[in-house]
Amino acid sequence: MTFFAQFALTFGLMLGLTAVIAGWVFRSSTAPLVYKVVLPTVLMGAACAAPFMISPMMGLPVPVSMGSLPDKAELLAFLPHDETHLVDLWLLSDQGPPRSYETRLDEKMKRTLREAQNEMAQGRPAVLKKQAGKAGGRPAQSSSAYSDLPDDQMEFVLDDSARSALPPKE
Repeated sequence: MTFFAQFALTFGLMLGLTAVIAGWVFRSSTAPLVYKVVLPTVLMGAACAAPFMISPMMGLPVPVSMGSLPDKAELLAFLPHDETHLVDLWLLSDQGPPRSYETRLDEKMKRTLREAQNEMAQGRPAVLKKQAGKAGGRPAQSSSAYSDLPDDQMEFVLDDSARSALPPKE
């Protein structure tokens, strides 16, 4: 059992015990019946849902598909797990603080991460963007064409526009 699983189990049991205690305390109180039922029910719901919410709250990698990753984000760090074909990605997107994700690791992703590692080693930001792969031998027609593609037809690539220190000419 992992440390995280032990923590989640302990936290869930604590909330479950709190719900049982609240039910025991309110069973003989003069409070309205609604309060006697609602409080233990809400606590029990929290006890059942809380262990599944701990990973995102603690910043641990959350398992996601390629389609759930941000469209464009700066790669801060990564940790490949070759034996399980997974990779942990720490990404900074425009939508708030850095987040960590766990997604599949294939040959295309390995190649992209090697390139990103070279960019970061030279002190440049490694910005990744989603790109539609070739579906049946033809490329996607627009940047939003990948949204309905299965995971094996989507990939991350380095964003060439982020490599230049100067803004693009207009």
